Amino acid sequence: MNAINPNFGCATGGLSVEHALKRVLALVARRLPVEEVPIDACAGRVIAAGFRAVCDLPRFDQSAMDGYAIRSADMAAASETAVIGRTVAGAMPGWLVYQTAHRIFTGAPLPLGADAVIAQENVERIGAALRLAAVPLPGTNVRRRGEDVEAGRRLIPAGTRLDWRHVGMLAAQGARSVAVRRRPRVTLLSSGRELREPGQTLSPGQIYDCNLPMLAALLANDAVELRTMPIVDDTAETMQAALLDGAANADLVLTTAGISVGDEDHVRQALQELGGALAVFKVAMKPGKPLAAGRLGQAIFLGLPGNPLAALAGAITFVRPLLAKMSGATPQQPLVAHAAFSLDRKAGRSEFLLARLRQRGASLWAERVGPDGSGRLRPLLDADGFCCLPEDQATVREAEPIRFIPFL
Repeated sequence: MNAINPNFGCATGGLSVEHALKRVLALVARRLPVEEVPIDACAGRVIAAGFRAVCDLPRFDQSAMDGYAIRSADMAAASETAVIGRTVAGAMPGWLVYQTAHRIFTGAPLPLGADAVIAQENVERIGAALRLAAVPLPGTNVRRRGEDVEAGRRLIPAGTRLDWRHVGMLAAQGARSVAVRRRPRVTLLSSGRELREPGQTLSPGQIYDCNLPMLAALLANDAVELRTMPIVDDTAETMQAALLDGAANADLVLTTAGISVGDEDHVRQALQELGGALAVFKVAMKPGKPLAAGRLGQAIFLGLPGNPLAALAGAITFVRPLLAKMSGATPQQPLVAHAAFSLDRKAGRSEFLLARLRQRGASLWAERVGPDGSGRLRPLLDADGFCCLPEDQATVREAEPIRFIPFL
């Protein structure tokens, strides 16, 4: 990949988000390798191959109630019926004696010959017999073999990010382990002379770094193997050393700030002097126009802007899809909500507006939160995600459909 002019795409405000995303995703040369993990360690991981059921669920006809198994055609209401036999959960299935009832408990296999179960609260027990108020239809209170899952059915498609639901199904199918993609190895670093880690003493002109903790927490939802580095000073030499160290054994090196063309922005220069190459530099988006993407050795490099909301917009727009492609995961799809606001703006770049979702009847509505500003953090506390306006959309009218990307 050849290095590009740092002003590439700037004449018209930068590359479109769609074009930039294609360039970023093209940096993925291959998917992450596959490894086998126990099912109690697979939550959050991306399954490498589709999983099909190896057995029926339920595995046998069973009772859905504590009660009495019968054959409906043999019963008559208001007559007394002898109770012969008893089956509990985990026992072998018994036999139903002709014109009798068989005591049974929830989850127990249905006796051979039975076709229904009467709940115990719906009968009158008289010694060793019982009296029925009504005869149930065949199939009443019976879980039939395979009615939930049939053997051979596809249950989990490849690329699914596993969670507690999938773990439950895998366990019910008797799986002890599952083949998943290796976790993406991500190195995260911030740069800036003004930055200090939370808890350190601040001098005049210094601020606490919020980008690194914020992005680290965001990436935790993507099940990455994360390495965070100390804050890097804004010098070419320290940045080169940090990038070289950060790229070792990493799949992705992620930085914030220092990627523009100012005298104190050294990330791009350091990357190129180390032999890296940029694929993208400016993107027509608000917030988050400065963005650098390329390769550094075997690692993909992605440089995000320094302002918190701009860094967040870049992470949502580019980092998440990039990690999904590396892992073979199904990309997160935006929601469609109704705009709870109207807006006139200048077209020409995609815009990401902080918003919260509200349910109104059967519909989702996106309400803006603010005020605007890429350096603001307070509005994030009220937001559920971004409303996404395409670059050619100049107006939004209340109640019209709008794309919404949730944070979680």
